[in-house]
Amino acid sequence: MSRENLMDFDSIYLEYKDYIYRTCILYLKDHHLAEDCTQDVFIKVYKKQKSYKGKSSLKTWITRICINCCRDMLRKRKVEENLDESLPEDESDHTKKLIVSEAVMSLPLQFREVVILYYYREFTMKEIAEITHTKIPNVEYRIRRAKELLKERLGDDFCE
Repeated sequence: MSRENLMDFDSIYLEYKDYIYRTCILYLKDHHLAEDCTQDVFIKVYKKQKSYKGKSSLKTWITRICINCCRDMLRKRKVEENLDESLPEDESDHTKKLIVSEAVMSLPLQFREVVILYYYREFTMKEIAEITHTKIPNVEYRIRRAKELLKERLGDDFCE
């Protein structure tokens, strides 16, 4: 690899490292796993950078690698958490966010994935379809179903 490509990789790493780490945290709910996954993502980006054809944005391509890495880790580690469904009466905004985050993380992977990409990472439906290798109507269905499941788990206090 030439020095020019290495410099490009350095700038890619600096631009996306925090974004990828935070995405891994959203998926994996564990800082150590997120650190490992972030490292794996950039190893794959480095090794596969010649395969990037520019059909999607660089961010979409790297996010797809990140999502696949997180999926692999979840399969290997079988990360599960129980959701405490009771909501305290006088909860702070931080507590509400934590409860919503836990509810999102308790969703089945296919629904959690689209919620994270759409609401937390603000990808469009088309971009999510590219990242998840599915069709836009399927993404729309998954978001709608995820919202229904969250409403069931959180009650009327659920806010988009």
